Amino acid sequence: MKINSALSKSGIIIIMILFFACKKENLPNISCNEKSNAIDLVRKLLPGSYSWAYTKETFPSGNSRIETPASTGNNFKYVFYKNEKLYYYKNNVLQSIDSYIIDYEFKLTTYPLDSATVVIIYDSQTGLRKNYFRPYLCTDSSLFYNPYSSFNFKSYYKRN
Repeated sequence: MKINSALSKSGIIIIMILFFACKKENLPNISCNEKSNAIDLVRKLLPGSYSWAYTKETFPSGNSRIETPASTGNNFKYVFYKNEKLYYYKNNVLQSIDSYIIDYEFKLTTYPLDSATVVIIYDSQTGLRKNYFRPYLCTDSSLFYNPYSSFNFKSYYKRN
């Protein structure tokens, strides 16, 4: 009887350890009407998988156009890992494995009043900066925006 009781208690303890060890981290619930660029929220929300939904390009004339996976024949996907690794896919084919950091924009522009959060992507082969953008995130989607591009591109991604 003592053996069954000990095994039963051991089983309960093992189940509890597994439950708490595998428990998902609770992500903040951010409304998609009010996407956040706050660095602490970006650090929590960014890790995950994002599939391209559409890009809106606005020209200096004020005209704009929207590109989608259907209109271009391409699909893009970013997979951000907590260990600062980034996998980039085009048409479901892995294009690159790079690293990224989440930091403040003034470290790129050297203008201290610029304090927006940016994601900086580094080429894993050369270590050089490859790309950067301001992430505006919510619970299930994102806007990746580079305000210094020669054209005004705003790319929207769906969180998978």
